[in-house]
Amino acid sequence: MPLQQLHTLSQNKAFEYKYADDEEIVVYPSDDDGHPQRKYAIAITSFEQQLVRDAIKGAGSITVGASRDKPPLGSLGAALKAHGCSPQILSYLSAILVREKYCVPSKHGNALALAFKTDAAS
Repeated sequence: MPLQQLHTLSQNKAFEYKYADDEEIVVYPSDDDGHPQRKYAIAITSFEQQLVRDAIKGAGSITVGASRDKPPLGSLGAALKAHGCSPQILSYLSAILVREKYCVPSKHGNALALAFKTDAAS
C-alpha cells in the first residue's frame, strides 16, 4: 500500500502512514521542520488498534489523552498505558480513524475527544 498523508488532529502536524500486511500501521512522523522523513517510524499494532476502537465504541465519546506521562483517567491514553502501550500513538491513530470514518473529533471541555460513528463498521 502506498504511503498516505495526513495531519494530527490536535497539533496539525503532517505524517505519512501505511498498513503493513493489512494489520499493523507504520507511521512516519514529519521531522522537526515539518518535512517528510523515512528514518524514524512508529508501529501501531493490531492489538493497539482494536483496544482503541473498542474503547471508542464502548464509551460513545472518549477523551484522547495522548500524554506519554500522565494521560487523564478514563482517556484512550490511560487505557493504552494500562496495557503497557504508548499513548503517543494516539496522535496518529486518532487522525487515521477519523479519516476511515470510524469516529469524529469532538471536545470534552478543552480536551480533544473522539465520538463513535454509529454507522461505522466495527
